[in-house]
Amino acid sequence: MTTANIKVDKKNGGGVNDTQFINGLVIDKEKVHAKMPSVVKDAKIALIDSALEIKKTEIEAKVQITDPSKIQDFLNQESDTFKAMVEKIKKSGANVVLCQKGIDDLAQHYLAREGIYAVRRVKKSDMEKLAKATGAKIVTNLDDLTPEALGKAERVEEKKISDDRMTFITGCANPKAVSILIRGGTEHVVSEIERSLNDAIRVVAITKEDGMYLPGGGAIEAELAMKIRSYANSVGGREQLAIEAFAKGS
Repeated sequence: MTTANIKVDKKNGGGVNDTQFINGLVIDKEKVHAKMPSVVKDAKIALIDSALEIKKTEIEAKVQITDPSKIQDFLNQESDTFKAMVEKIKKSGANVVLCQKGIDDLAQHYLAREGIYAVRRVKKSDMEKLAKATGAKIVTNLDDLTPEALGKAERVEEKKISDDRMTFITGCANPKAVSILIRGGTEHVVSEIERSLNDAIRVVAITKEDGMYLPGGGAIEAELAMKIRSYANSVGGREQLAIEAFAKGS
């Protein structure tokens, strides 16, 4: 895993101790429909980078209906289109849909009716990380949405973090991308933690790359003092007091 695949998010509110590592990914999006489940266990995840909407034509066109009875036929045709979309998703075995673009209100309704959790307008960078975390394949055409294209996670859940709702994808097996969610009482605190965390991530990455590191922040002096105190315990007498005083001064 590279540092580029570690997603760092931050939310004001809570304490520093509420900062958490997620063995999967967090996206700053909520489910699109209130009647969708808030928790999905044993999630089968579809990543779709096209809109679940009726495609607009490149040329402007108008539909003129002269017979009022045909209006319902027109609406039924639109409804059937979205039913067919959702049926393809359901047939693949997906119970979670993460879409890079929009999801029409009717599509949201039918997804909710099938108990499928859905999120829209997920950032492209998050979609790519989600694919690495869950093992899913990003698809454009629903005809390509097969069981093999789905990603997996133990749990997908909408949680309220501060004043926002976020989607947590957790329990991914051997994820190639992960998240860290930083919390803190103020924006300044959160930003400072983010800066320190990014520094720490880079240090670990460099250390792993060449296998060498040089401790700083007084680490060498602290180690020497600890060794001297340990030696003082083996000496005894007044000499021990002198050695301990030297250790304290170091």
